[in-house]
Amino acid sequence: MNLKHYEAFYWIGRLGSFHAAARQLGVSQAAISARVREAEEGLGLPLFERVGRGVVLTPKGQELLPYAAQFVALASEVQQRIGTRDAISGRVRFGATSIHAMTWLPSLVDRIARSHPGLVLEVAVDSSETLRAGLERGQLDVAVVAGPLDGSRLFSVSVGAVSNIWVAHPRLNLPMRSLTARELAAWPIISDRPGTLLHTLMLDWFRQDGAEPHRNHSASHLPVRLHLARAGIGVALVSQSAAEQDLAAGHLVRIETAQPAPNLSYSLACAIAPPSLPMRVVIDAAASFIAQKSDLNMYYAAAGQAETETGEPLIAPEKLIDD
Repeated sequence: MNLKHYEAFYWIGRLGSFHAAARQLGVSQAAISARVREAEEGLGLPLFERVGRGVVLTPKGQELLPYAAQFVALASEVQQRIGTRDAISGRVRFGATSIHAMTWLPSLVDRIARSHPGLVLEVAVDSSETLRAGLERGQLDVAVVAGPLDGSRLFSVSVGAVSNIWVAHPRLNLPMRSLTARELAAWPIISDRPGTLLHTLMLDWFRQDGAEPHRNHSASHLPVRLHLARAGIGVALVSQSAAEQDLAAGHLVRIETAQPAPNLSYSLACAIAPPSLPMRVVIDAAASFIAQKSDLNMYYAAAGQAETETGEPLIAPEKLIDD
């Protein structure tokens, strides 16, 4: 097998179809089919089985896939390290959540464009769960996602955690003492939408005390959750740093609990291990931006000041990050 065989096999295995692999490599589907046929003839065994309109790996194909990923990544690095920084080229599809898009992501796009003009960075902003699914389906190359990735096929680098607290408007008159989850469940709860990691962590937090929220409001946008809490709609689970301004002004009060509120960890993840050189360039640049603040809470504090009506940050990204 030569490099073209490994590339065809790898992208079919990752994307699940000959058509998608042909589009990724910029060749015809007939060329992809020919490469697979040659690879299977050379190995003397089938690598794929057809299922509907797609294909799945045979057991031997599954065994070969990680080796093919290493061949493809190494070939990319050898090719692109022989030359100047401008020689680093390719397309990297990068996913980020709204918090990161509202803070350091514009600076990342600008840095990549200036330092590696041959590298095309495409950005997708969505929920962490959608981004993770995009990585696993081969629709994204790199993404910053929430939650542990133990047991996942994704390659990941931890970039920190966000500390959460419970807050409410003073007029809700919650007891000014430490509350159990069972006691807190009597008030309306404001969290992320069902299906998100934060929503799951919130429910698990209550259920560990044998409780279930009586009323559960959901909002996927952090500034909206803060806005609802300021309006007295319920008790919100939010980033501590994002709520500091409202707490200092008396618009919100912190609700102490017997067990700390669930925190949220983040990682930079990609579906290729090891990542290709263009992916590593993006991963390293994103990690450097995140590291410019003492922790991720600082970005949540900035995002928490966003205008809920427009979704635009009150503080421009260039004021948040020193490039």
